[in-house]
Formats: sequence, C-alpha cells, structure tokens
Amino acid sequence: MFHDLRERISRTRRAIAWGILLLLLIVAAFVLPRFGAVPSLQTLADVVFWSLVAFVCVRVFAFVLLDPLLRHRKTATPGFARDLIVVALYFTAAALILRKIVGMDPTALFSSGAIAAAVIGFSLQETLGNLFAGISMHLDPAFQVEDWLEITGNLRGGPGRETLIGEVEAMTWRTVQLRTENGDMDILPNRVLAQAVVTNLYVPSGLHRRTAKVIVEPHQDLHIALAKLTRALGGIPHFAHHKPEVVVHSFDMGGAVFEMRWWALGYRHGRLGNFLAMRLACTVLPREGFPLLGPHGATTLRPKHREMSEAFLKQLLVQLNLPQSWLQELKGKIILRHAAPEEGIIREGDPGNSLFVVLEGRLKVVRPVERTEPHTGIYWESLAELKAGDWFGEASLLTGAPRNANVVADTPCELLEIPKAAFEQSLQREPEVLDRLVDLMEARARGLGAQAADKTGLRREQWLAQIKDWFGI
Repeated sequence: MFHDLRERISRTRRAIAWGILLLLLIVAAFVLPRFGAVPSLQTLADVVFWSLVAFVCVRVFAFVLLDPLLRHRKTATPGFARDLIVVALYFTAAALILRKIVGMDPTALFSSGAIAAAVIGFSLQETLGNLFAGISMHLDPAFQVEDWLEITGNLRGGPGRETLIGEVEAMTWRTVQLRTENGDMDILPNRVLAQAVVTNLYVPSGLHRRTAKVIVEPHQDLHIALAKLTRALGGIPHFAHHKPEVVVHSFDMGGAVFEMRWWALGYRHGRLGNFLAMRLACTVLPREGFPLLGPHGATTLRPKHREMSEAFLKQLLVQLNLPQSWLQELKGKIILRHAAPEEGIIREGDPGNSLFVVLEGRLKVVRPVERTEPHTGIYWESLAELKAGDWFGEASLLTGAPRNANVVADTPCELLEIPKAAFEQSLQREPEVLDRLVDLMEARARGLGAQAADKTGLRREQWLAQIKDWFGI
C-alpha cells in the first residue's frame, strides 16, 4: 500500500531529507562538472542532476496540480490515480534522460529485454492482475471509501462461495481494505474482488430491502398473525412509501416460514432493523397465541390477560364523555392490547377503524428522518408523547380516515382498542351523542395546535357529515 510520507515523517526528518536532496543537487551541478576531463564522471553528473530535477518537478507538479484535483476522490492516500500518474511521469523522465544524456534508445532497451520481460511478467501475473483489476475498478467506480459492501464469491480460493460484509477503508493499486462489523481488517486483492459479486449497500439510492425469517406453527388464523406482526414491525423506522411487511415465504420444519421485509438506509441501519424485527417476532407472536417452531419443537406461549372491571369501564366512558348506558355493549367488544418497547401500534397511511386508550406505559408519536449520526440511517423523530389516560386514533374510528401518524411504544404498554363495532349500534340508537364525539375530535385538534388543525381543513360540520356517513346514520 502507498502511504503518504507527510503523515508518517516528522518535520525534522523531512527537513533533513530536503537538505540532503539540495546537497546532492549542488554536488551534481557544481562539484562533479570539475571532473570534466573524465567523460564518465561528466555523464554521471548530468544523470544525477537531471534525475534530481525530474524528481523535484514531479513532486511540485503533484503538490500543485494533482493533489487539489484528486482530493475529492475518496481513495487511498496519496491516491490510486495519483500514484499511476506519478509513476508514468517518472518513467517518462527516465526515458528522456536515457535518450538525451546517456544516448541510449529506450525502445531498443525494451526490445532487447523482451524475453526477460516475458519471464518477469509471468512471475508477476498475480501482481499485474491486481494492478489491472484496480485500474478497471477506478475507471468504473462502483464504490468508494466509507461505503459498505456485500461481497459474494470464491474469496479464499477454496471450494464454495462465501459472503463478506465490510466498510471500505482504503483502495490501492493492489488491494481493497474492508473493516468488518467485528472490527477486523480484511484485505482483498483487486483480482479477487473483480471476480466476485459486489453489492454496494449505499447506492444507488441507499435504500435496500432487508429480510429475516421465523417459522410459525400452522394455524387456521395465520392471516391474523401476519396482520399483528406487520403492525408490530411498524416500529422499525421507515418512510411511508417503504413500509415493513410480512409474507408467508415457504414451508419448513412443519411450519409456515414468515419472511419479514423492511427497507434500510445503509448497512448498519439494516442490522439494527434485523435485531428489532427478530425481537418483535419472538415477542409478539407467542404473546398473541402463535407458537414459533425450532429444532426442538414449538415455543411456549405466554399470553397476557387482564379482566376489565365495570368500574374501569365507567371511568373510561366518563373520560370519553359517552353515556353510561353504553357500558354493556362496550364490555364485550373492547380489546385489551399489550405492546413491547419499539413495537409499532399504528402506521401513517394505514386504514383504521379503532381508537386506542393508554392504560399503562408511554408511547411516542413519531415521523421518519434521515440522519448520518451516529451512522447513516432512518431514525424516529419524536413529535409528541402519550402516557396513561391519553387516547389516539379517534379520527379513524369516527370517520374511517386513514391513520395520520405513526405511534410507537416507548416502554412496555397496555392499551385498550375500541373498534367501530363497539360504537355502531349505540350510536345508531342515540345519534344525539354525535356532538360529543365531534367534541372529542376538536379536543385532539386543539391539543395538536392551531396550525395542525388548519392543516386538516376539517370544520365541525364536515366531521359530523363524515361520522354520519361512516356509521350509516
């Protein structure tokens, strides 16, 4: 690997080196010519002098022109392209010195050494392969320093194919250096890299789909398991047009293989998403009554139950400003939900027809943002916090509108979900309660601020019309 001497040599040693170079120039220019009677010494003086002049010129040319032009390229210091240009300049200077001073034709020298060149070329075929592979990769730059790569191929020369993932640390004329997630430094010859399948996890758009699989015991309600896990994966930071999803991928070990899919921005964001997806799958599915399958059979189910007393339901009706006569109809239709930290509750844009009341824990209303710290990825930006006693989702319950926000659990939570069916018969029987429900929506709009209320563009009359249409009143 080429190293930048300015980063490794102290100022004192660098001053001494330039002093020696200046001394050699003085000797070649003023001392050796005094021995002009000896032709060989005169030729030696000219060769030394012009070699030093060529060296200084190339260094000045690289410092003044090459380094500023190539500084934007994230290659190894002092840079692969710079190295090639500097070497070509040195070869050109050597050829001119041989022709003008020594009187030797460089082409004749090369032609006379054709056999030797063939022998040397055969012995250096690995090195030359790495060199030309490096040239081709730099002419067609598919990746650069700081990109994360997934490399698949015969990387170690043995049978079979393997996959290596790492961040590009340096690119030289011979190798590409990768730092793996474990902190190891893997050095791959350019020739090996050119023959492998390379996936740049940062381009073209940065978004790459990641997947993880779990096996679920066959069940007649697998569609419910898919829906619950899909909603839970909403806790993975994502953009609205790239939502996580779950599909039945295949059949294995006597069960249905669930494939969880999400879009990641950068490799590290994808890894964090993988950890979260597996934790949510292993938490949500057994909790909801769907055992996972492994080599030793099904996992143990750990459902959570809590009875809702009449006193609690009465308090809920008071909080929502609803008639106490609705108690019996609501009792059998309200759903008790549990949520793990970072589990998605609702996702912006999804259809919805229920309202949630927070019993225990803390949730966050969030939106996705792209950041580069601590590493490139999609992160949740918190917009509001929901705690015990708060409710959300009333717009979808009362009007059937799509969810207008992302809500994610921040701590272990217990929630009540009130679906449309819980209100339908009571509301058709007592339509005068509509005004109370509109008051509920207005309270939420005031809580979000006037700007948010203006942005919705919904007036009281519009809400009344939407609620009547949604409930068929």
